Amino acid sequence: MEWDEDAQLLQAVNIDLEDKTEKLIGSNGKRKYWNISFGVPDTNKYFLVTIHDGKIDQENDFTRNDASPYPKKEFLRLGEINYDSPQLLKKALKFGNINPGKDWAKGYNFMIRKDPETGTPLMLVIGWNNDQKQMVAVYFNVKNGKHLVSSN
Repeated sequence: MEWDEDAQLLQAVNIDLEDKTEKLIGSNGKRKYWNISFGVPDTNKYFLVTIHDGKIDQENDFTRNDASPYPKKEFLRLGEINYDSPQLLKKALKFGNINPGKDWAKGYNFMIRKDPETGTPLMLVIGWNNDQKQMVAVYFNVKNGKHLVSSN
């Protein structure tokens, strides 16, 4: 809000800066590092905050000067977020075939964003298939916690 009083949440995604020796990264549904993106709807204003252990580590204004504003339909309202990654990881594991990454994108990863086509606020729980050759994402409606079938 200090950056722009009209700022809204665009997306949040954990980033892979965890301790690489740690074996169960994200297995409790939490990650130490997050990139949180904010913007101002229908403008090119974009602000990125990097969080480490719950504290702001970096702030960057990446406002662009082109003709492609961020549409209002891509922004999340905090009232739409009723489920968090620890709760949704437990649900994702019940579906099977999602495993923690062992090398790149280690552990379980998480992203929150809005589906611009349906307007659904989403949480993606991201892992790997059994043989660690393909990334797998389980989609949830973060407002009601329901599992969504991905078109991918």
